[in-house]
Amino acid sequence: VQTNDGGPYAQRARFSLFAKADYAYADKFLASATVRRDGSSVFGEEFRYGVFPAFSAGWRISRENFMKSVGWITDLKIRGSWGTLGNQNINPDNAFSTFRGSLGSSFYDLGGSSNSALQGFRQFRIGNPKGKWERNVTSNIGFDATLDNGTWEIVFDVYDKTTNDLLFVLPPVNTTQGTADAPSINIANMKNRGIDLGITKRGTFMNKKLKYDAQFTFTTYKNEITALAEGSDFFNTGGSRIGDFARNQIGHSVSAFYGYKVVGIFQDAAEVASSPTQKDAKQGRYKYLDANGDKKINDDDRVFYGNPNPKFTYGLNLNLSYEGFDLSAFFYGVQGKDVINYTRWWTDYYSSFQGGKSKASLYNAWSPTNKGGTLPIVENSSNFSNQQVPNSSLMEDGSYLRLKSLILGYSIPKSAINKIGIDRFRVYVQAANLFTITKYTGLDPEFIGNDTSFGIDYGNYPNQKQFLFGVNVTF
Repeated sequence: VQTNDGGPYAQRARFSLFAKADYAYADKFLASATVRRDGSSVFGEEFRYGVFPAFSAGWRISRENFMKSVGWITDLKIRGSWGTLGNQNINPDNAFSTFRGSLGSSFYDLGGSSNSALQGFRQFRIGNPKGKWERNVTSNIGFDATLDNGTWEIVFDVYDKTTNDLLFVLPPVNTTQGTADAPSINIANMKNRGIDLGITKRGTFMNKKLKYDAQFTFTTYKNEITALAEGSDFFNTGGSRIGDFARNQIGHSVSAFYGYKVVGIFQDAAEVASSPTQKDAKQGRYKYLDANGDKKINDDDRVFYGNPNPKFTYGLNLNLSYEGFDLSAFFYGVQGKDVINYTRWWTDYYSSFQGGKSKASLYNAWSPTNKGGTLPIVENSSNFSNQQVPNSSLMEDGSYLRLKSLILGYSIPKSAINKIGIDRFRVYVQAANLFTITKYTGLDPEFIGNDTSFGIDYGNYPNQKQFLFGVNVTF
C-alpha cells in the first residue's frame, strides 16, 4: 500500500488453524502431538500456506518397579521430540514489485525549467512471488532428573536443528536492476547440532538460615550450511571499505571469515625474493599463505581462516539468602569464537587514514629496529600486501566471561512494617556488566551483527556498566 506522500504503509495478515492432543498412561508414558496450518500474506498465492507438525514422547522411568530401590533418584524422565516451525519475518510486500516517485530520482524537467518538474515513477522494490515459508526442523533426545529429594536437578539434551529455505536478502548482482530494493529469497539450508546441559543445586547452611541455589548451563553447537539456492555455491557478506570479510558456503559455518591468511611479515629483500610471487611484496609488509602451493599469491589462495560461531557458551546463576539479606549474581561466558575487529583498520594501520591513530600503529609496527612488530611498516601506501584486502590480521579471539548482573538486597522484617500497613519493604542495589574477562582489544566482545555476518565489529556501542538503587514495596 502506498500513501499519497510517498511513505510506505504496509500491512500483514495471518490465518492459522491448529490441533493438539495429549496422552498419559499411569503417569509413566507421556505423549503429545500438535499440528498447525498457517497462511501469511507476505508470500505469493502459490506458497502462502504451510503445515507444521510436532510430536513429543516421554517415559518416566523412575515410576517403574525396578527403580524403586534407587532411593537417591527422586524423579527421572527420558524424553524426545521432533517438530517444525515456520518463519515469515520478511517485508510485508516481499512478493510484489512496487513503484514510487520521489523528487530526487524520478521527477523530470520536461518543461525546461526546474520549477516545472513532472512526477515520474521508478521501481522501488523487486517482488519475489516464489518466496515461501522458512522451516525450522528440530529434534532432540534427553532426560530430566531430580536427585536427593530435589537438592539436585539435571536437564540434558542432544539436539539437531535444520533450517530449510532460509529467507535472506541478497543484493542485486546485475547493475541494470538499478537501485530497487532486493527481495527476500529462500537462499539456503543449514544445520545446527549440539548439546544443552543444565544443573541446579539447592541447599542450606547454618541451621537452614543461609539458603542457596546455583544453576549452571552449558551449550555447544556446530553450524554448517548444507545447501544454497540453485546456481549458487556461496555468497559473500560483511562488507567493508576493503571488501567482504565473510563467505557463506556449503560445508562451512554461517558467516565464516574468508580471505588471505597472514603467515608473517617480510623481514628483508631476500625473503621477498625467495617467497611466492605476491603483488606489492616488500620488506615490512604482510606475507600471505600460498594455499594451493603454486608459488604465486592470487585470488585462489584465499581460505577460510576464522569462525564467529562459538564452540560453547555457559552461564552461572547464584542466589543466596540469609535472614533479610539476599544476593544474586549472573555470569555468562562465550568460548572459542573469532571476531573481526574492523575498528583496528581505522586506528592501527598508518596507511588507512593518518588522523586519529592508535599507539599500536607506531609502537607495534614493523621496522628495521622492531622486527618483532605485528603490524606492517609505517608508510603512506595502501596496497595488497598491507591492508587493502580482507586478511586475517584483524581477527581476534572474541571469548569472554562477564558478570552480567549482581544484586544485593535487604528486606525489613515484617514485624517492623506491618503496623504501618506495609507487607514487604525491600531495598536493593544492582550492578550490571560489572566486569569482563577477555583478550579482545575492541570495545566489547558481546555485540550483535547481521544474521550472515555477525562476527564483525564495526565499532558497536558497548554494554556499559550500570549501577541502580531501588525499592520494592508491597501494601
